[in-house]
Amino acid sequence: MTDERWDRGAEMFETVTGFPSPPKGADYIADVVVDQIFSEIWTRPGLTIKERRWIAITCACFSGAPVAMDAHLCGALRTGDITIDELREFVVQFAVYAGHPNGTAARAAVDAAWAKVQAEQAAG
Repeated sequence: MTDERWDRGAEMFETVTGFPSPPKGADYIADVVVDQIFSEIWTRPGLTIKERRWIAITCACFSGAPVAMDAHLCGALRTGDITIDELREFVVQFAVYAGHPNGTAARAAVDAAWAKVQAEQAAG
């Protein structure tokens, strides 16, 4: 991975998540995430960051991946790209197409992310 590619991925990681990228070489999974996902996928033309967020949130919720749900939901709320009202409406729409058990899990993840981000903001 080149420094230019890493830097591009690290910058996009921070834009998407709202917190600094892990340092290069600190974690083998984080290295792949920054180098491939954030450097190559999130920086492609054709979709806005908000559109990519909706796709990532939908996939994370449909797969039931708690770490991905937390990361994407908190990132969207932290950066203000998606509001809590939009996420609540997402849950309603998602439940219809993905099934109510998946919708219930998505709602729990949205509620947890909202509480987490509010606590972060209160702490300063």
